[in-house]
Amino acid sequence: MSYERLYKYYDRFVGVCYDDLSVLIASVLKSFDIKGKVLDIACGTGELTKRLHDLKFDMVGLDISDKMLEKAREKCGAEFIKGDMTNFSFDDKFSAAVCTLDSVNHLDSADSVKSFLRCVSRLLESGGVFIFDVNSQYKHREILADNTFVYEDDEAYIIWQNEYDEDNSRVKISLDIFEKTGDLYERSCESFFEYDYTSEQITDMLFESGFELICVSGGFDMEDIDEYTERYFIIARKAE
Repeated sequence: MSYERLYKYYDRFVGVCYDDLSVLIASVLKSFDIKGKVLDIACGTGELTKRLHDLKFDMVGLDISDKMLEKAREKCGAEFIKGDMTNFSFDDKFSAAVCTLDSVNHLDSADSVKSFLRCVSRLLESGGVFIFDVNSQYKHREILADNTFVYEDDEAYIIWQNEYDEDNSRVKISLDIFEKTGDLYERSCESFFEYDYTSEQITDMLFESGFELICVSGGFDMEDIDEYTERYFIIARKAE
């Protein structure tokens, strides 16, 4: 899933406070005294990569979308590389990796998640830190499912529709994008799925991939998780 049209408007409509997110992640990295390279997996347009780069971390961004990477390279001097998050490798070891904004939910099976986690484990040095998040099933079922969201500005009008697929434990997200061209709007459509993974499933797969779990908290406020948690924020470390 590479956001063939949405990439142009992603930064404006994604609804994330990157400043707060970067401060949170930077504080976690500093708490582990991370000084080496940090990989931002599924970095998109590089908003988080840029902020962590500005905070003096040695950042590398990885994404599968050429168009997302093109925008990312315009923002900062960090290194950006095209790659599949379930099948990548580097010659050098990294001190830490991050993967945010429910990128893991785009992986369509537990096997894909395991492949992703194994890739992360291989690139991290012993004791390396991994920070990522996962949308909860509650968010898919109760917040996104069967709801429609509308975003607009002077350049585009976007209709974001969701449909929960109980049989396959996933939510289908359909986008109608109307881009202004003169006095008219040009319509394009994109759709993709986000898949359910529980915190218990993710924890088990982390252990299988050679990680120690540091904590699982609720969202970027790092609250206790409960049945209403919409996003799991997870910190793990590669076993010594």
